[in-house]
Amino acid sequence: MKKILSFVLAAVAIVFTACSNDENIETSDNGQNNKGMVLVATVSQQDSRAAIDANATFGTWNFTFTDNDNVVVGNNNIDNYYTFTKSGETFSSTEAKVTSSAADWYAYYPATDINLTNQEGTTESAAKLYALAGKTTEATTGSTPPLKISMYAKVAVLRIVKVDNYGPCDIYLKTVDGKYVSGLKAKKNDAGYDVVESDTKVSVFHKDSNGNAGIYYVIVPAGVKISVYNTNDENRIKTTKAAGLTAGKYYTLTTGPTTGTETATLANGTTETVKWVQLWIGGPRFATKNIADPMTWNDAAKTGKDFAWGEKWRTPSKADLELLEKIQHDYEVWYEKTEIKGANYPTFTLKTDPNKEYNLVQITGYQPGYNNNSIFLYNIISKEGNNNYTFWTSTESPFEGKGYEFQIIENEGFFGSFGFDPLKWKTNKILVRPILNTNTILWSNQYVDK
Repeated sequence: MKKILSFVLAAVAIVFTACSNDENIETSDNGQNNKGMVLVATVSQQDSRAAIDANATFGTWNFTFTDNDNVVVGNNNIDNYYTFTKSGETFSSTEAKVTSSAADWYAYYPATDINLTNQEGTTESAAKLYALAGKTTEATTGSTPPLKISMYAKVAVLRIVKVDNYGPCDIYLKTVDGKYVSGLKAKKNDAGYDVVESDTKVSVFHKDSNGNAGIYYVIVPAGVKISVYNTNDENRIKTTKAAGLTAGKYYTLTTGPTTGTETATLANGTTETVKWVQLWIGGPRFATKNIADPMTWNDAAKTGKDFAWGEKWRTPSKADLELLEKIQHDYEVWYEKTEIKGANYPTFTLKTDPNKEYNLVQITGYQPGYNNNSIFLYNIISKEGNNNYTFWTSTESPFEGKGYEFQIIENEGFFGSFGFDPLKWKTNKILVRPILNTNTILWSNQYVDK
């Protein structure tokens, strides 16, 4: 009589990390070579399908099985594999059977052959490619329960941050011998995978240049040295050490730098190197300091070679600062607060330094790849005694003769005003915080150690 081989999950969840998380498998007491075995998995931890710390740049990728996942099981006495498909609380196979002599049993998820090219970039698609493998601790026919197998992660996860809506995002990997990574193939009678290589270029992930700024997740081999590129060999993002990435971990990589330097050309023809910082995905690249002297709106709105710092810089428009306008309308997050902090906003912190003649507002990025990026706005004391942190935008106000100013007003250590003021006369002299006049910057454009 045909029996059904079932993989029953005690708690319908398993977490696999770079550390060992045992998966215990138990068989039914069937006769030798009869089809039908029952495997029971114990769970050391539970988590969501594919979970990470949203803010950390490095950490453990937590994983659980879900319906329709496949676990492939074989042993060293046979050439083929048995596939178990999860439905509800069980993984089932009608073909698996015990062996006539003791064998080493091997388990693989999601398959013995894994195609890593052209991944979708979602956490769901990453979970479907998250390679796991394990073997029994000793040889067994599988007829005497329990059959125990511990499975371990064999890959790492790259969290790819596409930093803007204009730059390329065509991610490919090369091995130490210069070939392209295309997939993984299970090692026969070994609890692991070999890297499948291609002589011609293949990409593991691609997004069109226009739009698509955001965060994506890509499965890559662990334990082997790889180099990560974007679009071409000149634009290398990162090369691992000889030991490769750690299995079961995730790593954050940006398609381009989020900090750097650029030359400012001053009115007298001299040049100055100015640091810049990007604070959020798709956002402008701010200079870390103001132009030295306040200026009128007409001067601030100049572009190209006529701008105070030359053609590589410009004054931000109100549209460039759309995220700040969202904060302005989220009144509860900032009014009479000592710090502005929201799940989807940069952090604004009031800084007082008794050794200086001015206070500061520190603005810090909030997304992976941006958490350590900050700029500072300097205050101007108003006639009322408030600290004003302001700069011109290049956007003209609907009111005649006026322009938009971005302003933060601090009153006795609290935020009293935040946002865009359309009532500033163009003839007023106000500070300017330039942004880079470019749509994208690649790693090859910056001299950064990778």
